[in-house]
Amino acid sequence: MADDPDNIPSPLRQRRKSAVATQTASTASAPTAPVARPPRTAATAPAEEPEPVDPPGSRPPRTRPSARFWAVLIASGLVVGLIVGAVAAYAVHQGTPTYQSQALLEIDQAHALANSPDDGVVAKLSRLRYKYAGLIRTQVFATPVASGLGLPPGAVVGALYAGVDPNSLLLAVGARSSDRARAESIAGAAAQGLVDYARSEQTAAQIPAALQVTFSIVTPAGPAAKVSPTRRRVELVGLGAFLFVAAGTVGFGYLWRRDS
Repeated sequence: MADDPDNIPSPLRQRRKSAVATQTASTASAPTAPVARPPRTAATAPAEEPEPVDPPGSRPPRTRPSARFWAVLIASGLVVGLIVGAVAAYAVHQGTPTYQSQALLEIDQAHALANSPDDGVVAKLSRLRYKYAGLIRTQVFATPVASGLGLPPGAVVGALYAGVDPNSLLLAVGARSSDRARAESIAGAAAQGLVDYARSEQTAAQIPAALQVTFSIVTPAGPAAKVSPTRRRVELVGLGAFLFVAAGTVGFGYLWRRDS
């Protein structure tokens, strides 16, 4: 009931309710104040992480060479290689030339060949050529030749050479020298000297003339031709020098760039 004294609030309860309501309203209307933080001190401040330090002797990361670097390096290698190759080829071309002259002689034994029922005499003569081919570069043979030319025997021995054709009875006698005329004269004198030597050797052995082995000059020694340095050798030397220097320049440039 409305008039029941138990349902009427007491003055103390009414004052509490009004105080709570006033506090609630003021809290809702007043702005929220920031919470004050205590000042940061050395003890409370977080420790800063140290910056990483490269160990002693370490290198910075390498960068890949650019296309321009390769273009300049290759062009430099080609230019240097061309210059060195041209100089090397020119030096070989201007070097001391070697001239060669050669005569061809045929070994024969006419009487024995005419009466031989088989090829035994031919086989004998073919083998006999090696005896005289080895004799060409000896003092016994070269001294008379050198005496007739007025040259030292050593110069004649060093110039002479001989070759045997395996498919015939021919023997080549030639000479090489840095002097064109000397090469021709030595080759001609050696060819005639072999003809005379074989005849005198068999005459001294008292072999009848009809049974003697003879040499006859079928191709006299002609004008000496230049045999070295050949054009092919000049080209090979120049090309080899070019490739070696060009590759070395590119390799050295790349290593220097990598290590710098």
